[in-house]
Amino acid sequence: MNGLGFVAVLTALGMAGCQEPAAVAAPEAPQAAPRPPARPGFAFDRAAGLQMRPCDEETPRCIILFDPAAEEFMRDLLSVQAYAGPLETVAAAEAGFVRNAEGRLITTYGRFEPVAVEPLEVNGHAGLRAVVTCGISDPETGFHAAAGECLWAVVSDGAQSVVISSSGFGNGLEAGELAVGSIRFTTD
Repeated sequence: MNGLGFVAVLTALGMAGCQEPAAVAAPEAPQAAPRPPARPGFAFDRAAGLQMRPCDEETPRCIILFDPAAEEFMRDLLSVQAYAGPLETVAAAEAGFVRNAEGRLITTYGRFEPVAVEPLEVNGHAGLRAVVTCGISDPETGFHAAAGECLWAVVSDGAQSVVISSSGFGNGLEAGELAVGSIRFTTD
């Protein structure tokens, strides 16, 4: 090795020794255990094989019913969410159920003309439901603005109301009808 090469090696070693020490990772702060999801205040029946998961963190007291065996784009069947408030107030705000000029309850959700809302009773509680034409998408043929049927239903115990909305696919409508017909208010 010539003198210049030796100097280069010494310089490189000297520079390496003068560098700031690599950052040493501080011990990780203990992380809080994940909070269990808030109890929704309702329960409902579902077909065998269907599963539930909480909605995103910004949507409290909400459950998504899904079919893990379905094709991915059809997996989420419906959402079920509890709101504080009486039936007609929550139905207007969350399902578009309003009275028309003649005083009949209709829903403004869905495609085309408003749809009449039907009253129902579930386990001694008042409810309202409508099935509207809605859009659906699939990866093979794209978006279809009026190819789905979406169930919108609200059941109330007077103080809180549960809103059920289905995906638009047939499996969502079927699961939604079962959920609506079995809603129970819980105290947990």
